[in-house]
Amino acid sequence: MSLDLGVEIGEAIGLVAGTLTTIAFLPQVFRVWQRRSARDISLPTFILLCSGVALWLLSGVLKESISLILANGVTFFLAMGILVGKLRFDRR
Repeated sequence: MSLDLGVEIGEAIGLVAGTLTTIAFLPQVFRVWQRRSARDISLPTFILLCSGVALWLLSGVLKESISLILANGVTFFLAMGILVGKLRFDRR
């Protein structure tokens, strides 16, 4: 197995893993925005999560890793959707 093949397999695994972990956020995003409530969501947790995902995205950009960029770019967008919902709906 050549190094190039290993990198290709690593990126493929990263894309599958990123897809699965990103899709996991969809039900929560839909629930927050449909119910107009994020009362049970922890604000500190989502601030930390969004910060960590932003750093993973930056890491992906610096490494030029398409799997890190795609997964963390979409995950950041979805997690921010939950965070914005938390701030918007639960401050009333």
